[in-house]
Amino acid sequence: MEKNPFASTVVVRRVNVLAFPAPTTGLYLLFIAALLGVGLFVGSWMHNVVLGKEWIQALNNCLALEVDQQRGCTAPTEFRRGLWSFAGAVLVAGFAVAVSYAVPSVIRRRRSLELPMPKHQAVVERFAQLASQASLLRMPRLYIGPARMGDAFSFGRPGSPAVALPPKIVGMLVRPGPADGVVLHEFAHIRHRDVELAWTARSAWYVALLALLFPIVGALWEGPSILPNYLWRAALLAVVVEIVTAAVLRAREYDADLRATAELPSLEAVRSGLGLLGAGSPLNWLRRLRMRHPTRTERLDVLESPHLAAGSSFLQALCAGLLAGVLGPLVVSTATPLLSGTEIVLGGIWTSAAVTGSLLGLTVGLDIWRSQFAYSLAHGTNRPGSPTMRGVFITAAGVSAGLALGQLVSLAGIGQDAPALLDPMTLIAPIIAGLGTVFICAAFGAVCLPLALLVTRPWHFWLPAVLLNISIFLVATWIGDSLDLALTSFGWLGASMWIQYGYDEWPGIGLAVLLTVVAFLAALLGPMSRRRGAREWMYFPSHTSGATYSSPALSATGRTLRFPLVLGLAAGLAGSIFLVSQLLLIGPITTTEAAAQANSLWVSTTVVCWVAPGAILCLIDPVAGPAKVFIAGPLSLGFCALGVAVFWFASTDSASINVLWSIWSTAMERGLAVSILIVGLVVPVRYATPVAARRRYRRGPP
Repeated sequence: MEKNPFASTVVVRRVNVLAFPAPTTGLYLLFIAALLGVGLFVGSWMHNVVLGKEWIQALNNCLALEVDQQRGCTAPTEFRRGLWSFAGAVLVAGFAVAVSYAVPSVIRRRRSLELPMPKHQAVVERFAQLASQASLLRMPRLYIGPARMGDAFSFGRPGSPAVALPPKIVGMLVRPGPADGVVLHEFAHIRHRDVELAWTARSAWYVALLALLFPIVGALWEGPSILPNYLWRAALLAVVVEIVTAAVLRAREYDADLRATAELPSLEAVRSGLGLLGAGSPLNWLRRLRMRHPTRTERLDVLESPHLAAGSSFLQALCAGLLAGVLGPLVVSTATPLLSGTEIVLGGIWTSAAVTGSLLGLTVGLDIWRSQFAYSLAHGTNRPGSPTMRGVFITAAGVSAGLALGQLVSLAGIGQDAPALLDPMTLIAPIIAGLGTVFICAAFGAVCLPLALLVTRPWHFWLPAVLLNISIFLVATWIGDSLDLALTSFGWLGASMWIQYGYDEWPGIGLAVLLTVVAFLAALLGPMSRRRGAREWMYFPSHTSGATYSSPALSATGRTLRFPLVLGLAAGLAGSIFLVSQLLLIGPITTTEAAAQANSLWVSTTVVCWVAPGAILCLIDPVAGPAKVFIAGPLSLGFCALGVAVFWFASTDSASINVLWSIWSTAMERGLAVSILIVGLVVPVRYATPVAARRRYRRGPP
């Protein structure tokens, strides 16, 4: 039978991963913030060198006062110390901006770049035409390199981009062809703000590297007291900078290729442009880590299957966690003295969480959601044990390991006293909090994914997703840091006190309520959204005429409310009955001892009522279970609070609504903290169990 030449071909559509912002943008910002953290350390070190003796004397004088007077006495001295540290970061930022403006002139001289001559008029016109096609707001300047120049690149001052082309590309740009793909690729870098981000990050590293030399020179002058603890940390930071820079640049290359593809009527010009490059295959893993560009084969694979560019990476997650772990203690050591004269409790930890948590949400959280979006559209599945779940596990392991390692190698505290020996307690909180936060973020991505089918524009979906991820990581970072403070200060007794008394902060209460609302809305609107077809913005424009496209629908597990509702109802009723019976045994709560006993009873009961259904849900469904916890948990707390209210109304003439609100709201934030811990412990065990079983099955019986 002859094949019908007019028959349409069924192909799989190319997922538009650019519908989501690039997570590497957040990684760039985190990278720059960590380099500014070097300025925080150097500023603090300079304060100790110049004013260290005066500072110690002032603190000793304040210690002679009454306890309630010491805080006001030390506040001015501590504020001055914080200003020195902050000034160090401001100086690094200022010099970095100055360097970023000076670097383009240096590049032009060192690379021997020249402006086009009159004979290149046709090239200039074609260059301008492609810039208009790429929808650039500002026309880049064109430079032509010498004959030895290999590849095109983009550079320039902030707001004034430029593109440098080798002579072989200039000669081909006179007419449409492979050179169009090369030029549009560079325009995509400009459109994605890669020029500003990359060169600002590089300039910040140049300045930070120079700043790191000051403590070495000072130590050699006054005595090498800090060098043993300082040199290896500074060297490790340099290695991390090299790895992060290469990883981010490789990821941005994929996005630029895809953006250039979207601006062309077909893929052929971009494929041909990539054909002008060398194969670039690395010889070993070390060279692979340092590569600034992916190989030609990898870039061609991403052009054909863009969802491959959204895959999770252990290395990228590890670097993000490490940078956040290094930066966090530096922010705490600066913000704490600056806020010493205020009434803000644990202000340094909150400031650190606001900085590092927000940037982790933009980096890790957005990366998880984009990976789930791309994989689900490409394959139409998100089941436990799928590549998406493996990617989430890899990301969680990388972030938690990076956070723990970052806190160990942070420069904070060096020069004030000798860092203590390795305390295993310092590893518990960042590891468990990192795992739990990533799994909770991924679970909400899984249950909210079908809601993207309800919106007509991509930013209507990704903007709430970004805000939700920032909120989750911000509050979870504060919870992890406060737990770490309790563990390192008081051991397991501190952890017990943290569970009972550490929850009266409105951001945590607000996030717990927000996650409850989102979980319920996702469960209710999920069936409605799945009846809709995929949106056009979810795919790149068609490059093949006469084709019928296969478009897998967005899917997610955890589509029913019934099971978490039943679990929450059962746990809440059991807890309410237990609470009322025990409160009756305690009798009238008229003494301090009875109130303390009742509070301890409330805390322990609500924790158990939250943990029990949460552990069951995570064991049954490790993908969406962490999100379902916020359906069952708040419901169980509601019934427990109802039981307490009934007891109070029956045993007293009146009950204070404020008291009921205070115990319920703190229980909600406590439930959020417990969720992070229980998810961080249960989901890895649940994920590892089937993996081990599959390995045993492959090996066969002994």
